[in-house]
Amino acid sequence: MTQTFEDLPTAGENRLPSEVTLWGHPKGLWVLVLTEGWVAFSLYGMLALLVIYMQDYILRSEHSVHVWGMTPLLSLVRTIYAPVGLPAMAASIMGLFMAVVAALPLLGSILADRYIGRTRIIIIGALLMTLGHGLMSFESSFVVALLCLLVGNGCSGSMKAQVGALYAQDDRRRADAYQLYSLGVQVAVIISPLLCSFLGKIAWHWGFLCAGTGMSLGLVCYLAGRQWLPPETTRVSHRGKSPSLSIMEKKRVILLIILVFIFAIGAIPNEEIFAGYLLWGKEHYQLTFWGYDFPVSTLLSLDGLISSVTAVAVLWFWRAFEKRHNAVPEIWKVFWGSLIAAFGPVCLALAQALYPALHSINLWWGVAFHTINDIGFSMVFAVGMALYSRIAPMAVNTLLVSLFTLHLAFSNLLVGKLATLVTRIPGTEFWLLHGAAALLATLIFLLCALFCRRLLMPQEER
Repeated sequence: MTQTFEDLPTAGENRLPSEVTLWGHPKGLWVLVLTEGWVAFSLYGMLALLVIYMQDYILRSEHSVHVWGMTPLLSLVRTIYAPVGLPAMAASIMGLFMAVVAALPLLGSILADRYIGRTRIIIIGALLMTLGHGLMSFESSFVVALLCLLVGNGCSGSMKAQVGALYAQDDRRRADAYQLYSLGVQVAVIISPLLCSFLGKIAWHWGFLCAGTGMSLGLVCYLAGRQWLPPETTRVSHRGKSPSLSIMEKKRVILLIILVFIFAIGAIPNEEIFAGYLLWGKEHYQLTFWGYDFPVSTLLSLDGLISSVTAVAVLWFWRAFEKRHNAVPEIWKVFWGSLIAAFGPVCLALAQALYPALHSINLWWGVAFHTINDIGFSMVFAVGMALYSRIAPMAVNTLLVSLFTLHLAFSNLLVGKLATLVTRIPGTEFWLLHGAAALLATLIFLLCALFCRRLLMPQEER
């Protein structure tokens, strides 16, 4: 399932909504929806091209020698992952890139809240991302472009907090606002890989320029709507004693920190779709329809479409289930989601075993993988975030909820290593490893549900 990497809305934000509304919401919301939609368009359009572009073009010796900073980048990746061959190197760089993409917004949010201000840092981030997309069109500036995109994405991570700042704390429109905000992202994630992939098939720089154009439009939307955005908040630094936690709260903190790494292991099958999955799919899927060859990167658009449907279906299922039965504790929902997600890679392993020849696997196997994976990931990610928000002690609640999102960074670090095996071991073994990772996480979630019930009990039930 695709997702964006941003900080969570800041607890305790209490700004009054703007007086100027459109369709029942402050105009600032629609500014942020459009801006974030274009940011997602640019990011996921570029990600759809990146690993294939590296394998098929920029990492080849006749091109890589012309790239500024390529030697230090390759040395770093070899030190961390020791990849063998072009596909492994491309997948390793992709895993490392996605890990940093997931981690930097937390640092950007700290800078925004304490030093620079949200509006200014988002503008800086948008400018850097626009520059990065433009530089991707030139062979020599590939590494510089990646750095600009990483730093820019980290700086733009405060946008979601601005959504919450448009509403008073008790304003019921706040939840609807985040739904609309997420919908704008999801629409972009469906469209951008499809469009950028087809343009990239004509010429790589056309695909990257398409992504850059989307980022430019996002910057224009944000600048044009600044008058409707929430005013900056000044954070007061409370220095002195550290938060006082009871023994039970300390145990909960330790458990939640440990679970970050378990969530990271369980997310491996989902995070692999940006790296090894595309490289594997390029060699094994039947991607010809009605005589036309579809770029493998369009699979990300398929994932975006399926994840939109499954997210709604999962939400409806749990609401309907809990109307007829008792409420299900979040850790049990996470367990079931992780168990379901483990069968996604098993579908690909089975497909590889049945159809070992190149370009022989029907895309319906891919639809099955994405559907199973997205159902599981929808339950694990959303419910996991709710679990952390609900049981983390109030004194460190914001910190721990933000820490939860870092599991995606740790997961991508692991993906960078696993993806190096995509051409070195049979596909059946490759995908069974991913299923085993999800099953390992599932087992630990089960043990937590059985033996840590008191620690994981919601605050209002303690």
